Amino acid sequence: MRPENETVGQQRSFIEEARRRQIIASAVEVISEVGYGSASLARIAKHAGISKGVISYHFARKDELMEQLVIQLYVSAGEHIAPAVMAAEGAHNQLLAYIGSNLQFIDANKRYVAALIDVVLNLRDADGKPRFASAEGEQEIIQPLVDIMREGQRRGEFGDFDPRVMAMSIRDAIDGAAGRAIREKDFDMTTYSAHVCRLFDVATRKRGSDD
Repeated sequence: MRPENETVGQQRSFIEEARRRQIIASAVEVISEVGYGSASLARIAKHAGISKGVISYHFARKDELMEQLVIQLYVSAGEHIAPAVMAAEGAHNQLLAYIGSNLQFIDANKRYVAALIDVVLNLRDADGKPRFASAEGEQEIIQPLVDIMREGQRRGEFGDFDPRVMAMSIRDAIDGAAGRAIREKDFDMTTYSAHVCRLFDVATRKRGSDD
């Protein structure tokens, strides 16, 4: 049997994690309603039905809360996208699964994605530079795509192109869809997804292949 203090500690950890998720969810809603600049901790606390002190217990400052909002969305997206990619056979199908599952996730989480974009555009570090705009961060995001395409080229599934440049083009198409899905209420993500999958299917295809 587990020691009693270990069980209590796990329960406390679970409760604290649930509270952090609740606060982040409220931050998303408040940002969606009033924008990043007006999303004060007081407003977020009021939306969550808790005191500002509860937020301060879990997050040292607003910047930390906003950082965790961004990180949480990337974690959730990864949990949605990774299984779809792993279930696909071959680099070609993995690429299409990556594109399709990314766009599906965006379509299902528009408010969260809108809040994330607002945070990414406005959150600054101590030097006044964008917190999430770095070459290292971009490389981390596109690396799974680069790996898929390099493996596809190694196996002869893909043609001759620069995997990194192609990965950046794919990410631009996905990120662009996020902006449109937020701005345009009637944006048809299903049609867009089919179009983008077809576009990059042709762009990556080995020359002379009719598949």
